[in-house]
Amino acid sequence: MMPAATPGSEPLHKACDACRARKTRCKISGTTEACDFCLSQTRSCSFTPVKRPRKRKYDPALLPLTTSTLINTPPYQQQPCGALTSLRPSVENVSLRTGLSSGLYIDSLLANRQASRRRGGASHPDQLTTIFGPNPNISFFPAKRVQAINERLGHNRLDQLMDQIRTVVATKVKNTSSIPQAYINLHRDAEKNRNLPPMEVINSHICAYFDAIHPLYPFLCPDTFRQRVAVPDLAQTLAADKNWAALFYAVLSIGCQNNEGGSFEAGIGEAWSYFERSLSYFQGILFGRGSLMAVQYLIALAIFSSTVSAFQFEPLMLSEAATMAQGLGYNRSNSPQEGPCRRTFWVLYFMEKTSCFATGKVSILEDANISCAIPDVPESTFDDYDWFFSFVKYARLVSKIHLSLFTISAVNQPLSIYNSLVESLRLDLESWRLSAPVRFRPGEMLKPRLLREPFAVQIALITHFLYLNALLTLSWTVLHHGSVRLGTSQQEVMKRDLMRTARSVLELTGYIEVSHSTPVWILAVLPLSSLMILFDLVVHNPNHPETGLSLALLDIAGGHFSRLEYASKGVLPGSLVAEFAHLARHYVSETRKSKSRETTSESIPLPAPTEVPQSVVGAMGNSMNLTAVPVLPQESVADLPDVTQPWSPASLDRNESLFLPFVDDPNYYLGDLQLFGIDVRDLFDHPYSLVGPTGE
Repeated sequence: MMPAATPGSEPLHKACDACRARKTRCKISGTTEACDFCLSQTRSCSFTPVKRPRKRKYDPALLPLTTSTLINTPPYQQQPCGALTSLRPSVENVSLRTGLSSGLYIDSLLANRQASRRRGGASHPDQLTTIFGPNPNISFFPAKRVQAINERLGHNRLDQLMDQIRTVVATKVKNTSSIPQAYINLHRDAEKNRNLPPMEVINSHICAYFDAIHPLYPFLCPDTFRQRVAVPDLAQTLAADKNWAALFYAVLSIGCQNNEGGSFEAGIGEAWSYFERSLSYFQGILFGRGSLMAVQYLIALAIFSSTVSAFQFEPLMLSEAATMAQGLGYNRSNSPQEGPCRRTFWVLYFMEKTSCFATGKVSILEDANISCAIPDVPESTFDDYDWFFSFVKYARLVSKIHLSLFTISAVNQPLSIYNSLVESLRLDLESWRLSAPVRFRPGEMLKPRLLREPFAVQIALITHFLYLNALLTLSWTVLHHGSVRLGTSQQEVMKRDLMRTARSVLELTGYIEVSHSTPVWILAVLPLSSLMILFDLVVHNPNHPETGLSLALLDIAGGHFSRLEYASKGVLPGSLVAEFAHLARHYVSETRKSKSRETTSESIPLPAPTEVPQSVVGAMGNSMNLTAVPVLPQESVADLPDVTQPWSPASLDRNESLFLPFVDDPNYYLGDLQLFGIDVRDLFDHPYSLVGPTGE
């Protein structure tokens, strides 16, 4: 008989320790307290108490992952439990530490109807629109920054000159409000009477497309496309299949554009004539049932529209292509026979996500609903660099940046959470940079002698610009809203980081092909935005030791834009931008002369430049385009938790410190801004007309 447990003691196991160790049945035959086995072995028979498992104690503050939290948490923030032990200040760790489950801002609007109608201060999410403009993007520079530079320079002719530049560009690019419907109808009805260009011309343009564009955007099958073109009755097949005709002319327009048939002006050139023909099918395809060829057609139009002559159309084409692709289920295509669908979807994903990040528009493609496998693309791969896969990873990263930082609901987060998100995304961006081979890696010197393969220099330049564009955005974010919890030395490191990032963009302008086929964000928007940042830093820091280097880079950037004006035959007035370097040098020279004359004064006088050319001041308008960062709730430093910063504070001389008004000037208040400012993209983003007999 097993010994009975005494009252109040723990219950005992039903088998003795020896039988439990042998994993045999413990049998007690007699009246003794020992089992038969222990008696036969003449050993003591002992029974140990049963150990009850203790209930684990959970801290409710560390477990906010309720059903409602998971619903409101972006998909990239939902990680396995094992990931929560990471030492990295990731988005997931931030949410768990704080118990953040605030949901979307629209929920607060629905919860308090009256409160949603009251205008808020600097912490109100409406300030996102105030700082960003209607569409959040880093090319927007608010009016407050225009005023700050005007006060520093001592004149206010900036707005007048910007109007002058816009007028010049709009006149030369033949802007209008929309594409006339009568024009579309005319070209659609006359399509059947059109004659095809000679086959040698067609083959030449198609070869140019697959040689120059296809490796960058591999969404077509070259063999299949060429086979359809090689049929003897090409004109009849084009007339019978509108989707095929639309895609054919779109590819022809891109090939012609890369075959020296393009132009910097809308409505001019052979390439534009093919683009017109392709665009005449747009309405019918848009309201059709949708197909793979229709999505490919819209992607091709977006590629042509990424250049200066048709820049206005790119967001429209990409959004319509994304809507159609998602409606057809290409975001979930996983059948082995769906290789063309996969290629098409992932090329579209990269184009749409990077375009939305650059323009601030809301992405159509939902990352949470994507399960399409990423295909292998040999023609978009070097031996040591799969740039197609790398670009797709970058597109996902900037999608996370946009969702985490540049939405109304993101603005409503506590400042400490917002800064931790920025830090996590900076680390993700650094990981992406390090994943590239050294010869293509952003941050390393670009060495053409190591880039012998076709397109290698172009791919390296795109990789550098993608990285620098994202880094500029995050640097602006930290300086605008993270500086409240950064030490002085850390702020200086961040300012110098911003300055050197802008410099890096301008250093790379020598590798840009100044051509009408070059995407406008590489050709002009990113270099111009970086020039404005550097110009702003020079104007506010004329006595900084590195101002001389910055002035030299402003000269280099001016040379790039002068080349652009020469290549465009004056269509794009790049020489106005080149005048920035002269204006900056004049201001720095006058400021330093005044300082040397007044050595006893602690403040630096700010004399107005004399006889500044009117064309010089106007180019400054572009400067006002890069602070696309939302205003966050202002919290006291005492309320913010200590978060380890990744930037090592440098011992900086006082003379090396950089001054930025929105960081160092307590009078620089963002809450009083109005919904206006200057956007670099406006210089290239006009609603262009199609030249035709019925064009308005």
